[in-house]
Amino acid sequence: MTCQQNYNVKMIINNMNDFQLVKYLLNQEYMLQKDLSDKLNELTGKKTKPGNFSAKLKREYLTFRDLKSICQILGYDLIIEKRKNDFK
Repeated sequence: MTCQQNYNVKMIINNMNDFQLVKYLLNQEYMLQKDLSDKLNELTGKKTKPGNFSAKLKREYLTFRDLKSICQILGYDLIIEKRKNDFK
């Protein structure tokens, strides 16, 4: 008997800052921020120190490219969806 988990969970992140979002994702994946920083360096070929990565998060200086890379590492997809009741 196999157990299959449903990972299809939606999360609204409109009110989260960079630091809160990344910390939430790291907690979901049981990963340390330093480990994420190391994996980002491997993926991008950069040599960013974990402290500099942390400062980037706290200053809310995360680029969209950074977020895409973080999602790739952690196994998440970025999906943009039109709100159903959006008043302009």
